[in-house]
Amino acid sequence: HELGWRLVQPLMSSSYTGFGNGSLERDSEELQHLLAYLSEHRSGEQFGLVGHSTGCQNAIHLLKHGSSDLVSKIKVVALQAPVSDREGAMLEPKYAQNLETARQIVASSSNEEMMP
Repeated sequence: HELGWRLVQPLMSSSYTGFGNGSLERDSEELQHLLAYLSEHRSGEQFGLVGHSTGCQNAIHLLKHGSSDLVSKIKVVALQAPVSDREGAMLEPKYAQNLETARQIVASSSNEEMMP
């Protein structure tokens, strides 16, 4: 492009069928690996992030917790349809029941088990 920007759409572990099986920490780590690769192998000097829905949380988490050398290369962030997954879950009709199930899973040390 004449302005020097390129589009890269990452497919992270939490994308598509991985939804609900991850964390903002893991997503940030994967995004940092991508930015490092683009910096080292594709001459990436500046980056812009566009987050949609949960991607907005990922963008903010990366800005707050990412390595300073990579975060300093992020020049613009667009948040499109930001949501809070935690607050959204609290609006679900079975929230209290789901919370109790999650507590039971944690108490049983089955931290690799997914919610039903």
